[in-house]
Amino acid sequence: MGYTTWLNKINSFILITFVLIILVFSEVPRPRGVSLSKASLYPPTKDFTCFDGTNTIPFSYVNDDYCDCFDGSDEPGTSACLNGIFHCTNAGHRPQNIPSSRVNDGICDCCDGTDEYAAPDTCPNICEDLGREARAKSQQLADLHKQGNSIRLELIEKGNKKRSEMAEQLEQLEKDKIEAVKLKEEKEALKNHLESKENEALKIYREAEEKERERKAELEKENSIKEATEHFERYDSNNDDVLTVAEIKVVNVFDKNKDGEVDQEEIQYFFGDSESIDRDTFISSTWSLLKPLFMIEQGMFRPEEQPESNDEDIEDNGDDETQDTEAEEETEDIDQHDLDVDDHETEEKPSQTYDDDTKRLIEEATEARKQFTDVERTVREIESNIRTFQQNLEKDYGPQQEYATFDNECFEYEDKEYVYRLCMFEKVTQKSKGSGGEIGLGNWGEWAGENNNKYSAMKYTNGITCWNGPSRSTIVNINCGLETKIVSVTEPYRCEYKIELVTPAACDDNAFAQQQQQQSSHDEL
Repeated sequence: MGYTTWLNKINSFILITFVLIILVFSEVPRPRGVSLSKASLYPPTKDFTCFDGTNTIPFSYVNDDYCDCFDGSDEPGTSACLNGIFHCTNAGHRPQNIPSSRVNDGICDCCDGTDEYAAPDTCPNICEDLGREARAKSQQLADLHKQGNSIRLELIEKGNKKRSEMAEQLEQLEKDKIEAVKLKEEKEALKNHLESKENEALKIYREAEEKERERKAELEKENSIKEATEHFERYDSNNDDVLTVAEIKVVNVFDKNKDGEVDQEEIQYFFGDSESIDRDTFISSTWSLLKPLFMIEQGMFRPEEQPESNDEDIEDNGDDETQDTEAEEETEDIDQHDLDVDDHETEEKPSQTYDDDTKRLIEEATEARKQFTDVERTVREIESNIRTFQQNLEKDYGPQQEYATFDNECFEYEDKEYVYRLCMFEKVTQKSKGSGGEIGLGNWGEWAGENNNKYSAMKYTNGITCWNGPSRSTIVNINCGLETKIVSVTEPYRCEYKIELVTPAACDDNAFAQQQQQQSSHDEL
């Protein structure tokens, strides 16, 4: 059956139904405001029982402008019951139910004017005109769905092709992974084997280097002890193997700040709380404090020169405490620099020369490590691609894959202040035309349509959090259109956005025809 023929039959069915309603209306007695489907519930020859069963009244009490039933079922044609229902027949257009409280309120709710029967001239019957407009609009929508459906069929074909290609690519990636993992295992085994041989060959050199370091360290230790001993004996003027405060006071090298005397603070620095130190203490600890000062005195080390200051910046108050502090800081800098110099002098620079066989093993092991790293990176890339394809294949692209080609495709919409960007199945963003970066209005969540059509809306959640508010979210309502584009963006509630999107992917003419038929059946009832 052709689509146009089907639509014509539906329209004919609607017209016939309206005619039958009019005919039956004249033949089936029923109170004002009662629909044909409920006429049998109001038999005029019997007492009327309220729909909720709470009361039975004489039929003459129906529509007597007094509410006898708690559910309002006895007053469908008056405004006596606040919860009553008045039925508008609306011949020529869609039937309608309104609250009985609107009856005779001076406002025309029914297009046939039957709700304002107390003043019949107030509301003319305009149902034929409205019905004609509604049928024309319905025909326009039907034509739009019919035109868009041909594009939708192409999208379905492309979507299924894309899905098949992704499945094939995933299958190939799985095979590639098996081969890559196998190669990785081979490269790893080769690397481990060559590294083992490399380590074995280098073991002899490492042991020799360690022995050489130990020998140098021992020699340096002996030299340091010898040097410290010589200085101790030089400062121990009475040769009693004890260095006293009196003995160091006459030695310039102990004068850290070079003010012409060894004061108590400098004695404390070298001696601590003791009045004297023996040879072992001098060698083990005092000499390391004294050596930088000795090197300065001998011209073996010069501290970094301070930048010259302008005469205007020099304070001439001669603050001794400030000078002492600067001298101590300078000495500490000297100490650290001296240690760095010692480390640099004693550090062994690798200049080992290997034999040809060892060199060859090192080169082979280095190349094996590189090859293993390369194939390991390849495995990770394949695994990443596999996860991406699996996620895409698990996505719901519509009942017939009509939205598959839109994955990651972006559409923009501009208003006076912002540029909105919808990237399908990914995210929604907002960017000010003035300045600033993008603000996330939500990430792809799920289909969220209602009325048995979940594909009529998309939900994007967990966007950037509003100031002192919730995370931003967006609902994308989808309707039929001959091209895919955003037609409006609003923010009906704070941090909650609404996008209206039209696309041929939503132009399912069969579903639209069934929806129209169901609507007609509903209106008839």
